[in-house]
Amino acid sequence: MTIQVGGGIVEEIDGVSLEKTAAAGRRPKKAWLAAGAVVVLVVGGGLWLWQPWVDRTPFTAYTAALQEAEYTVPGSSTDSCVRTAASEEERVIFDEDGKQLAAGRDPREGQVLGPEFGEFAGDCLFISRIDNVPGGKGTYVTQWGGGTKQKVSEEDMRESAQAQTERFKTKRKSDFKTPPEN
Repeated sequence: MTIQVGGGIVEEIDGVSLEKTAAAGRRPKKAWLAAGAVVVLVVGGGLWLWQPWVDRTPFTAYTAALQEAEYTVPGSSTDSCVRTAASEEERVIFDEDGKQLAAGRDPREGQVLGPEFGEFAGDCLFISRIDNVPGGKGTYVTQWGGGTKQKVSEEDMRESAQAQTERFKTKRKSDFKTPPEN
């Protein structure tokens, strides 16, 4: 078989041909696919580390805590109350690694809950406000007065004081009891 190239005649030598093969045409496509995959991995890895969708802005955290009526005394007004035990204790927020992130003091006086709060009516509600909590941690650990540490989600901590108070209208005291440890 003979092949004409640019006006001259070239003969096929020992089965070698100048025709393009399908494999040779795919080589650049594979290189582009591999380069594209590397770019996707690098960009994906960067986004995973950076996580731009996570809100890292500092926020004001609110925590609602109850004290049963038998452990309180009347406050300065008819609808306020004061703990008979510790009051104005420090509430500390840590990250999951134990690093202290922020702290604040519980108020001296709380609010006596009315009949719309069902089982909690007459109990004393304390709303703690802690400013400048770094955002983006997901889960935080809170501790009141040096006592037991509790894990709290960022979503719960970002919830308004009013929304946290409203929860007590639909809950029962048994919802907040922790099971005994074995």
